[in-house]
Amino acid sequence: MKLKITLLATFAAIPVIAFAGEPVNENCPISGQPVNPKLTVMVGEDEVAFCCGGCTGGFKKWDSEKQLSFIAEQKASSKQAGETEAIGVNSPYLLDICPISGEKLGEMGEPVIKTIDGREVRFCCGDCVPMFEKNKKSLFAKLDKLMIANQLPYYPLTTCILSGEELDEHDSSVDFILGNRLFRVCCNDCKDMLTKNPGKFVPELDAAIIKAQKKDYALKTCVIGKGPLDGMGGPDYMIVGTRLVKLCCAGCREKVLEDPLAAFKLIDDAKK
Repeated sequence: MKLKITLLATFAAIPVIAFAGEPVNENCPISGQPVNPKLTVMVGEDEVAFCCGGCTGGFKKWDSEKQLSFIAEQKASSKQAGETEAIGVNSPYLLDICPISGEKLGEMGEPVIKTIDGREVRFCCGDCVPMFEKNKKSLFAKLDKLMIANQLPYYPLTTCILSGEELDEHDSSVDFILGNRLFRVCCNDCKDMLTKNPGKFVPELDAAIIKAQKKDYALKTCVIGKGPLDGMGGPDYMIVGTRLVKLCCAGCREKVLEDPLAAFKLIDDAKK
């Protein structure tokens, strides 16, 4: 079966994949050494390369989940030319309250969804939209604080994604929201660089999210289709904000975007 990975862009997922006929990895999953691209093993439609024949045997002893997870990590960290410019930057609105009324979304009917300055914002009613737009700078600043607090517990890195410096060692460390998504860097210089070209750094962050969260991911079924994660050619890995969502297929992604908090609740309840 083929494992697919979703790196979320603006309501249109763009997968990071190796070109057809190329291995998904550059280093051997067993030894960590550079691979011989002609020495490969097929896992579904994906090709994994190895440094030697002995390592191919070791890989074949891995269970299916471990093999698929390795492939997912390789795809997430891949930086193929032309595929990283707009990957994984924007997320849907991940708060459950209206930024104007403070009311819980859904209590006054279906939330009103608007894109403002390239970011999705959800409101309890249409009357709140013009009030937000009149004072959007300060209101976005308030939303950013809430979003940082909301996403921080799931952020997987303790180092700056640009410099590699430990974040806790810097009083100048910066947590900020870009496209409704949390990023953490060691200083404002790194923030400026990331903001100018976020797609260059997002694959590394997405790979870290997968690695950190797949271990404790308690659901064995799709949060949308409810069937087995491998039942429709998956699992399909989707990154939403700083959260990993496993799906049975790419067709379920749109439903996650409609109500991401419902998907998160199912994942969290399964852990309990």
